[in-house]
Amino acid sequence: MFEFGIATVILIGTILIGFPIAYAIGGTTIIYILMTTPSNLTSIPIRMFSGINSFTLMALPLFMLAAEIMIRTGISEKLFDFVRIGRIGKVRGGLAYVNILASTIFGSISGAALSDIAGLGAVEMEAMTADGYKREFACAVTAASSIQSPLIPPSNVAILYAGTMALSAGAVLYAGLIPGLLLAGSQMLYVFVHRKQYPKSDKEYTPEEKKDIRTRGIIALGMPLIILVGITAGFVTPTEAAAVAVLYALLVGLIIFRNLSLHMVIESLRAAGKTTANLFIITSLSAVFAWAIGVEQIPQQLTAFMRSITDSKYVMLLIVNLIFIIVGMWMETAAAILLFVPILAPMVTAMGVHPVHFAVIVIVNLTVGLITPPVGVVLYAVANVGKEKFENVVKATMPFILMGVGLIILLTFVPELCLFMPRLVGFLD
Repeated sequence: MFEFGIATVILIGTILIGFPIAYAIGGTTIIYILMTTPSNLTSIPIRMFSGINSFTLMALPLFMLAAEIMIRTGISEKLFDFVRIGRIGKVRGGLAYVNILASTIFGSISGAALSDIAGLGAVEMEAMTADGYKREFACAVTAASSIQSPLIPPSNVAILYAGTMALSAGAVLYAGLIPGLLLAGSQMLYVFVHRKQYPKSDKEYTPEEKKDIRTRGIIALGMPLIILVGITAGFVTPTEAAAVAVLYALLVGLIIFRNLSLHMVIESLRAAGKTTANLFIITSLSAVFAWAIGVEQIPQQLTAFMRSITDSKYVMLLIVNLIFIIVGMWMETAAAILLFVPILAPMVTAMGVHPVHFAVIVIVNLTVGLITPPVGVVLYAVANVGKEKFENVVKATMPFILMGVGLIILLTFVPELCLFMPRLVGFLD
């Protein structure tokens, strides 16, 4: 346990001073093995390979590629206009509602908060400021609505969690649906309560424009619907569904939207490959670290220590919530899952928490951390894209952060909010 403490300090220290996550994890793992069982160094290459040798994890690069293609075909603007032409776009505060709804829908395509900002954020913020909204509020709504992306299925984060912890990918995907919708609903409720402060949109569309927007919007929605129906009905596995998503994105871009070029495909492949390579290096090295601490029985020792403090699973969950929301402030979501979940999940599940329930709690905590200062990477991304001072964005985002914390507490004490949908569609007994 002493060596693990030293390794933890080294890991946190190297990350805080700016080491790349992969190097920090890899270096810490080697130091930890040298302090405990040096002969295990020869097992590192094998453990690195086994960490990414997963059929479920194969879905990640395919989902990323599908999202990159859809973003480059202009799907974000089509979805935004699709929501905007509805009645909700005409009421007071309408564009704030549209922002939240469009991000919730786009999240089912991009699967990641930063992808939502990159693909849709600029469109949303420019439209809102042009209609008279304060820029800091436009940035805040855009940041807050983006964190539905890792919850609304299909989600790259959910796939990664399921692959890392050998859980049903379908169960983890569907478990995030109700929490994601609750988060979006709470944000829309906030806009409704303060609607008198916001303007109405006066943008008009011709009947021909509305018809074209509806057609393209429905086509854009086809990808997540095909994926979810295919997985639920048992026609495809999540990995096969990811391959179908890539095919659908290509067909939409080439045949329907007719704006997908060879250069765009190459750029999509390059972007997806770069992200996947970075993620899989972290995954493989995290697998070695998890194996090393497993050999030393650190999770069991940690469980015994925590049980000496409390026997209540809810107190334990509140402690874990605090850990993950702090981690989410300064560490990328995927890296945090790969690094901390193999250590903490066995402890929490041993106290009676359902593994899928815990998966959703972890994901929600980490995503709320993305918009929580002082580090919150989504806040920096939104401030950069929206050309607004970081401190102004933070101030405007605080109500949405509190809603996220409220959702975390609700999910902690009402696990059925996470488990109902997986049970309904047959992924859990």
